[in-house]
Amino acid sequence: MRAVIDIGTNSVRLLVAEILPDRVKPLVKEVRVTRLGQGVDENGLLLQEAMERTLDALQDLTALVPQGVPISILATSAVRDARNRDEFAVLVKETVGVDLQVLSGSQEAELSFRGAAFALRGMDMADPIAVVDIGGGSTEVYTGTKQGQLLGGSSAQMGAVRLLERCGGVRLPDSEEMASALGLAAKESLKHEPKTLVAVGGTASSLAAIIQDLQVYSDAKVDGFSFSREELEECYGKLGRLTVEERRQIPSLQAGREDVIVYGAAILLEVMRLMGFSRLTVSVGDLLYGSLLMTDEQQLTMGFK
Repeated sequence: MRAVIDIGTNSVRLLVAEILPDRVKPLVKEVRVTRLGQGVDENGLLLQEAMERTLDALQDLTALVPQGVPISILATSAVRDARNRDEFAVLVKETVGVDLQVLSGSQEAELSFRGAAFALRGMDMADPIAVVDIGGGSTEVYTGTKQGQLLGGSSAQMGAVRLLERCGGVRLPDSEEMASALGLAAKESLKHEPKTLVAVGGTASSLAAIIQDLQVYSDAKVDGFSFSREELEECYGKLGRLTVEERRQIPSLQAGREDVIVYGAAILLEVMRLMGFSRLTVSVGDLLYGSLLMTDEQQLTMGFK
């Protein structure tokens, strides 16, 4: 049994799980929306109040980990972009007694791919597969095989929170501004000629739940769910016409995502367009799964130890 916490731009996520030969068996899975990346795109700094919210969430989440279970704490876009990342790492260590591992964009992309490939390896999917992970501050696109062979990909400085702040929360983004940021990551993945597109992360799972009109969010109903670009365009259009308060009433949408979900949907649509995919499949396997699946030797290779 192992535990991993991901400190993202929008949320802090905990997964405690057993690693079985054929699957990852989640035992504890929790999320706290803290918006750590508030203002990082503009100022390059983690705000004091955002750090405090995140440290409070870390205390809550680490308390849910059974005694004796090893914990890894990872940080992604907001922390790696912030000039005061070292200060935050010290605060994490002082608060919960665990060292913070700040992932590079390429490390984040690889972990997301590993998690998705393992979770979906029983499905009939054409190789190679490209995995897109839309976070709050960045978007990763990585291509590999169902057996977990890594081929290549990249990370883009474009995420749902970052885009929300750039648009002021009052306008929808245009394709040109997204394409300029996402184009390189898409091209790096396309070099390996992926045949299947898989999406992971909060944006993808939320959209899968909304498209299915779930009254209660369910990993079981989201994992492996497939939808078309036309269905996503329709969902994006509906979300864009709703106010933030109206989005807050969507039963399967996690509280704290109501302002960013439309921007995450816009990014996912742009990735599909850039890569030429008309359909994608959602996986609940992501970088949390990918981290738990790594051997000690792989962690050393990726610079985690």
